[in-house]
Amino acid sequence: MSKYLIDPKFICFDAVIYTIEFQKRGLSHAHKLVFLHPEFRCVHPNNIDKIICAEIPDKNRDPELYNIVTSLMIHDPCGDQNTSSPCMDRGKCTKYFPKRFVDSTVIDADGYPVYRRRDDGVFIKKGEAFVDNRYVVPYNPTLLKRFNAHINVEWCNQTRSIKYLFKYVNKGNDRVTATFYNTGNECYDEIKMYYDCMYLSACEAVWRIFSFDINYREPSVERLNFHLEGEEPVVYE
Repeated sequence: MSKYLIDPKFICFDAVIYTIEFQKRGLSHAHKLVFLHPEFRCVHPNNIDKIICAEIPDKNRDPELYNIVTSLMIHDPCGDQNTSSPCMDRGKCTKYFPKRFVDSTVIDADGYPVYRRRDDGVFIKKGEAFVDNRYVVPYNPTLLKRFNAHINVEWCNQTRSIKYLFKYVNKGNDRVTATFYNTGNECYDEIKMYYDCMYLSACEAVWRIFSFDINYREPSVERLNFHLEGEEPVVYE
Protein backbone atom coordinates (compact mmCIF):
# COMPACT_ATOMS: atom_id res chain seq x y z
CA MET A 1 0.00 0.00 0.00
CA SER A 2 1.32 3.43 -0.89
CA LYS A 3 1.87 6.16 1.66
CA TYR A 4 1.70 9.93 1.36
CA LEU A 5 3.00 12.52 3.79
CA ILE A 6 0.04 14.79 4.49
CA ASP A 7 0.19 14.85 8.29
CA PRO A 8 3.03 14.61 10.83
CA LYS A 9 2.58 10.85 10.46
CA PHE A 10 2.14 8.86 7.28
CA ILE A 11 -1.41 8.54 6.05
CA CYS A 12 -2.26 5.61 3.84
CA PHE A 13 -4.49 5.98 0.81
CA ASP A 14 -6.27 3.47 -1.37
CA ALA A 15 -6.09 5.35 -4.65
CA VAL A 16 -4.76 8.54 -6.22
CA ILE A 17 -5.24 10.21 -9.57
CA TYR A 18 -3.76 13.44 -10.85
CA THR A 19 -3.17 15.41 -14.01
CA ILE A 20 -0.72 18.20 -14.83
CA GLU A 21 -2.11 21.35 -16.45
CA PHE A 22 -0.49 24.50 -17.77
CA GLN A 23 -2.01 27.95 -17.44
CA LYS A 24 -2.10 30.43 -20.29
CA ARG A 25 1.20 31.91 -19.11
CA GLY A 26 2.72 28.43 -19.05
CA LEU A 27 2.76 27.93 -15.26
CA SER A 28 2.31 24.25 -14.44
CA HIS A 29 -0.01 23.00 -11.70
CA ALA A 30 -1.55 19.69 -10.66
CA HIS A 31 -5.08 18.59 -9.80
CA LYS A 32 -5.10 15.56 -7.52
CA LEU A 33 -7.73 13.27 -6.04
CA VAL A 34 -6.67 11.17 -3.06
CA PHE A 35 -8.86 8.42 -1.59
CA LEU A 36 -7.79 7.79 2.00
CA HIS A 37 -7.64 4.36 3.54
CA PRO A 38 -10.74 3.71 5.74
CA GLU A 39 -8.56 3.88 8.83
CA PHE A 40 -7.63 7.50 8.07
CA ARG A 41 -10.89 8.81 6.62
CA CYS A 42 -12.38 11.86 8.28
CA VAL A 43 -15.74 10.81 9.68
CA HIS A 44 -15.94 13.62 12.22
CA PRO A 45 -15.37 17.36 11.74
CA ASN A 46 -12.64 17.33 14.41
CA ASN A 47 -10.62 14.93 12.26
CA ILE A 48 -10.68 17.42 9.38
CA ASP A 49 -8.80 19.95 11.52
CA LYS A 50 -5.91 17.47 11.81
CA ILE A 51 -5.37 17.61 8.03
CA ILE A 52 -6.82 20.90 6.76
CA CYS A 53 -6.36 24.37 8.23
CA ALA A 54 -7.87 27.68 7.12
CA GLU A 55 -6.36 30.11 9.60
CA ILE A 56 -3.28 32.32 9.81
CA PRO A 57 -0.74 30.45 11.98
CA ASP A 58 0.96 31.89 15.04
CA LYS A 59 3.94 33.95 13.88
CA ASN A 60 5.98 33.28 17.03
CA ARG A 61 5.22 29.58 17.32
CA ASP A 62 5.85 28.66 13.67
CA PRO A 63 7.42 31.56 11.73
CA GLU A 64 8.21 29.37 8.69
CA LEU A 65 4.58 28.33 8.24
CA TYR A 66 3.42 31.89 8.92
CA ASN A 67 5.60 33.27 6.12
CA ILE A 68 4.41 30.64 3.64
CA VAL A 69 0.71 31.07 4.45
CA THR A 70 0.78 34.86 4.38
CA SER A 71 2.64 34.94 1.06
CA LEU A 72 1.08 32.00 -0.82
CA MET A 73 -2.26 31.03 0.77
CA ILE A 74 -4.09 34.35 1.11
CA HIS A 75 -6.87 35.23 -1.33
CA ASP A 76 -6.28 38.69 -2.72
CA PRO A 77 -8.43 41.33 -0.99
CA CYS A 78 -11.78 41.74 -2.70
CA GLY A 79 -15.30 42.82 -1.88
CA ASP A 80 -15.65 46.23 -0.27
CA GLN A 81 -11.86 46.54 0.14
CA ASN A 82 -11.14 46.02 -3.55
CA THR A 83 -14.13 46.12 -5.89
CA SER A 84 -11.85 45.97 -8.95
CA SER A 85 -10.33 42.60 -8.02
CA PRO A 86 -10.25 40.08 -10.94
CA CYS A 87 -12.37 37.66 -8.90
CA MET A 88 -15.25 40.16 -8.65
CA ASP A 89 -18.34 39.69 -10.80
CA ARG A 90 -21.44 41.86 -10.35
CA GLY A 91 -20.19 43.04 -6.99
CA LYS A 92 -19.52 39.56 -5.58
CA CYS A 93 -16.43 37.39 -5.34
CA THR A 94 -16.64 34.36 -7.66
CA LYS A 95 -14.60 32.37 -5.11
CA TYR A 96 -17.00 33.33 -2.29
CA PHE A 97 -14.47 35.31 -0.25
CA PRO A 98 -14.44 36.55 2.41
CA LYS A 99 -15.70 33.46 4.22
CA ARG A 100 -17.56 33.75 7.50
CA PHE A 101 -16.03 33.28 10.94
CA VAL A 102 -16.61 29.83 12.43
CA ASP A 103 -15.42 28.69 15.87
CA SER A 104 -15.13 25.04 14.87
CA THR A 105 -15.28 22.98 11.70
CA VAL A 106 -18.78 21.76 10.83
CA ILE A 107 -20.50 19.88 8.02
CA ASP A 108 -23.38 21.87 6.55
CA ALA A 109 -26.79 20.51 5.55
CA ASP A 110 -25.54 19.66 2.05
CA GLY A 111 -22.59 17.67 3.38
CA TYR A 112 -19.90 20.23 2.60
CA PRO A 113 -17.27 21.21 5.17
CA VAL A 114 -17.19 24.69 6.69
CA TYR A 115 -13.64 25.02 7.94
CA ARG A 116 -12.74 26.57 11.27
CA ARG A 117 -11.99 30.30 10.91
CA ARG A 118 -11.92 31.86 14.34
CA ASP A 119 -12.25 35.59 14.92
CA ASP A 120 -9.01 35.78 16.93
CA GLY A 121 -8.03 39.29 15.89
CA VAL A 122 -5.08 38.12 13.75
CA PHE A 123 -4.72 39.91 10.42
CA ILE A 124 -2.09 40.88 7.86
CA LYS A 125 -1.76 43.78 5.46
CA LYS A 126 -1.92 43.07 1.73
CA GLY A 127 -1.28 46.28 -0.18
CA GLU A 128 -3.69 48.84 1.20
CA ALA A 129 -6.13 46.25 2.56
CA PHE A 130 -6.24 44.16 5.71
CA VAL A 131 -7.12 40.45 5.60
CA ASP A 132 -7.86 37.95 8.36
CA ASN A 133 -8.78 34.28 8.61
CA ARG A 134 -11.75 34.79 6.28
CA TYR A 135 -9.34 35.16 3.33
CA VAL A 136 -7.17 32.08 4.00
CA VAL A 137 -7.23 29.35 1.35
CA PRO A 138 -7.50 25.89 3.03
CA TYR A 139 -4.12 24.19 3.28
CA ASN A 140 -2.17 21.37 4.91
CA PRO A 141 0.73 22.63 7.09
CA THR A 142 3.01 19.66 6.38
CA LEU A 143 2.66 19.95 2.62
CA LEU A 144 3.26 23.71 2.67
CA LYS A 145 6.46 23.39 4.70
CA ARG A 146 7.67 20.54 2.54
CA PHE A 147 7.10 22.10 -0.89
CA ASN A 148 6.84 25.86 -0.13
CA ALA A 149 4.18 26.31 -2.82
CA HIS A 150 0.50 27.17 -3.18
CA ILE A 151 -1.33 23.92 -2.33
CA ASN A 152 -5.08 24.12 -1.83
CA VAL A 153 -6.40 21.10 0.11
CA GLU A 154 -10.13 20.37 0.30
CA TRP A 155 -12.19 17.61 1.93
CA CYS A 156 -14.80 15.97 -0.30
CA ASN A 157 -17.51 13.56 0.81
CA GLN A 158 -20.26 14.07 -1.77
CA THR A 159 -20.89 11.81 -4.75
CA ARG A 160 -21.76 14.70 -7.04
CA SER A 161 -18.58 16.51 -6.02
CA ILE A 162 -16.43 13.45 -6.70
CA LYS A 163 -18.04 13.06 -10.12
CA TYR A 164 -17.28 16.71 -10.86
CA LEU A 165 -13.69 16.34 -9.70
CA PHE A 166 -13.15 13.29 -11.90
CA LYS A 167 -14.55 15.24 -14.83
CA TYR A 168 -12.35 18.21 -13.98
CA VAL A 169 -9.20 16.11 -13.70
CA ASN A 170 -9.89 14.46 -17.05
CA LYS A 171 -11.15 17.47 -18.97
CA GLY A 172 -8.12 17.50 -21.27
CA ASN A 173 -5.96 20.24 -22.71
CA ASP A 174 -6.84 23.87 -23.32
CA ARG A 175 -8.18 24.36 -26.79
CA VAL A 176 -8.19 27.22 -29.27
CA THR A 177 -10.64 27.80 -32.11
CA ALA A 178 -8.78 29.48 -34.94
CA THR A 179 -10.35 31.11 -37.99
CA PHE A 180 -8.60 31.75 -41.31
CA TYR A 181 -9.88 34.33 -43.77
CA ASN A 182 -9.20 34.75 -47.46
CA THR A 183 -8.71 38.38 -48.43
CA GLY A 184 -9.25 37.65 -52.14
CA ASN A 185 -12.49 37.24 -54.01
CA GLU A 186 -12.17 33.48 -54.29
CA CYS A 187 -14.92 31.34 -52.83
CA TYR A 188 -14.00 29.37 -49.73
CA ASP A 189 -15.59 26.76 -47.52
CA GLU A 190 -16.67 28.40 -44.27
CA ILE A 191 -16.62 25.04 -42.44
CA LYS A 192 -12.99 24.37 -43.38
CA MET A 193 -12.00 27.85 -42.28
CA TYR A 194 -12.37 26.83 -38.61
CA TYR A 195 -9.81 24.64 -36.89
CA ASP A 196 -10.05 23.13 -33.43
CA CYS A 197 -6.50 23.41 -32.09
CA MET A 198 -4.68 22.29 -28.98
CA TYR A 199 -3.03 25.11 -27.03
CA LEU A 200 0.57 24.17 -26.19
CA SER A 201 2.75 26.61 -24.24
CA ALA A 202 6.54 26.57 -24.22
CA CYS A 203 6.61 25.17 -20.67
CA GLU A 204 4.33 22.30 -21.58
CA ALA A 205 6.40 21.57 -24.69
CA VAL A 206 9.55 21.25 -22.56
CA TRP A 207 7.64 19.13 -20.04
CA ARG A 208 6.67 16.70 -22.81
CA ILE A 209 10.14 16.71 -24.38
CA PHE A 210 11.60 15.50 -21.10
CA SER A 211 8.84 12.83 -20.92
CA PHE A 212 7.54 13.96 -17.53
CA ASP A 213 4.21 12.50 -16.45
CA ILE A 214 1.14 14.40 -17.60
CA ASN A 215 -1.26 12.15 -15.70
CA TYR A 216 -1.02 9.38 -13.14
CA ARG A 217 -3.33 6.94 -11.41
CA GLU A 218 -2.90 4.24 -8.79
CA PRO A 219 -4.23 1.64 -8.93
CA SER A 220 -4.60 1.68 -12.70
CA VAL A 221 -7.93 0.50 -14.11
CA GLU A 222 -8.07 -1.68 -17.19
CA ARG A 223 -11.17 -2.56 -19.16
CA LEU A 224 -11.79 -6.32 -19.21
CA ASN A 225 -13.81 -8.16 -21.84
CA PHE A 226 -16.81 -10.22 -20.85
CA HIS A 227 -16.19 -13.96 -20.88
CA LEU A 228 -19.02 -16.36 -21.58
CA GLU A 229 -19.46 -19.54 -19.60
CA GLY A 230 -16.85 -22.10 -20.60
CA GLU A 231 -14.59 -19.48 -22.18
CA GLU A 232 -11.23 -18.36 -20.87
CA PRO A 233 -11.35 -17.43 -17.18
CA VAL A 234 -10.32 -14.06 -15.80
CA VAL A 235 -7.63 -14.37 -13.13
CA TYR A 236 -7.15 -11.66 -10.50
CA GLU A 237 -3.89 -11.53 -8.60
